[in-house]
Amino acid sequence: MGFISHIRHAANPARVFRCCTSSFFSSDKAWPFRKLLTLLAVLAPVSFLASSASAQVSLVRVTSCGSGPYPATVCAIPSTASGHLIVVAWSSVFGTTPVISSVTDNAGNVYAEAGNARAIDSATVGMIDIWYAKNSNAGATAITITPNPSGNQGAAVVWEFANVDTVAPLDRTSVLNSQPATTTPSGASVTTAAPGVILSLLMPSSSLAGIHAGNAFTNDSTIYGVGWARLITSSAGTYAAQWDTGSGTYASSTVAFRAAGSGSTVSSCDLNTDGLVNVSDVQLGVNMSLGLAPCTANIYGAGVCNVIVVQRLVNAALGGPCVTGVTTTPHSVTLNWTASTSSNITGYNVYRGATAGGPYTKINPSLIASTSTSYTDTTVQGGTTYYYVATAVDNTGMESSYSNMATAVVPSP
Repeated sequence: MGFISHIRHAANPARVFRCCTSSFFSSDKAWPFRKLLTLLAVLAPVSFLASSASAQVSLVRVTSCGSGPYPATVCAIPSTASGHLIVVAWSSVFGTTPVISSVTDNAGNVYAEAGNARAIDSATVGMIDIWYAKNSNAGATAITITPNPSGNQGAAVVWEFANVDTVAPLDRTSVLNSQPATTTPSGASVTTAAPGVILSLLMPSSSLAGIHAGNAFTNDSTIYGVGWARLITSSAGTYAAQWDTGSGTYASSTVAFRAAGSGSTVSSCDLNTDGLVNVSDVQLGVNMSLGLAPCTANIYGAGVCNVIVVQRLVNAALGGPCVTGVTTTPHSVTLNWTASTSSNITGYNVYRGATAGGPYTKINPSLIASTSTSYTDTTVQGGTTYYYVATAVDNTGMESSYSNMATAVVPSP
């Protein structure tokens, strides 16, 4: 008879994770056990769409800063207002590719990188990056950008916008690294889920003339020979800036932010903010948990990246809900089999162990009827691995030896 183990989430009974598949072939006292099989599920992306009703984003001011060594070069800006979006874009000098460690200001605003916004041109050996602070505190007049290594030469542009979503403003991030030489480079394009504002940076290896004729973006600065462009949009769509330059390679970084009242639905499991929850977010969660990427997740708690976060990302990528917060989810393991063809079988027993090979303890309180082909273990705990064996009982009360072992890994939480 076949013996199949499933892990079922009581919080979402419709979803079943098939764990292990085995087969028993009934003899008089023992069942040979076939090799365990794993069923792989396709990670189906889950889209998050936005409604079109929103306020119009407005530019409050834009300030160029630098060039000079950072963080010694502090960007002086006009005093910020409350509830605005502050965006800080930075470019390194050619020949260096530092990483931005932090962005801070004198009003206590909290800055984060706008997704994976760092772009590099390997030909010129340079980098650009974009950071932001949402729902700003009033009174910020000095911004400190700290690259690693410290003291790296660079330049920055700082924007302040009103009427931007104060809760989850980041809509899309896109980068282009080490692009081939051209005289009309296009910035990284974004397909937005909501109206708002788009900022696009271009680091060309040759001279920058300005925005290409007919392109809707406005270039706000040419400091350091970099393109620093913006576009305020009234609807979702696909957008890309384009510039005129001398012939050369380039890199680009583009970030879109949502307007206030855009009605967008943002998933905490969309770690790379591309509007989908899929295998890319799972991989990013793994990297964060291993310390290979900064922990920006807010799934099990702000700044917490561990195996629980990864399991929740896997479940969300498979089409389930993105579970957030410190919660306890009930689990169960369901064992299914095909009935024995022996005529003298009166029932079955299921045994469970905490280690492979036993010892095992019987978990069914009474003999499972011979007409039944399943048993559900409701006493399992999240984050635990269990090992199951089964026996058959005949009409004389004689019990067979253990079957070979099936394994069930119960996810956390």
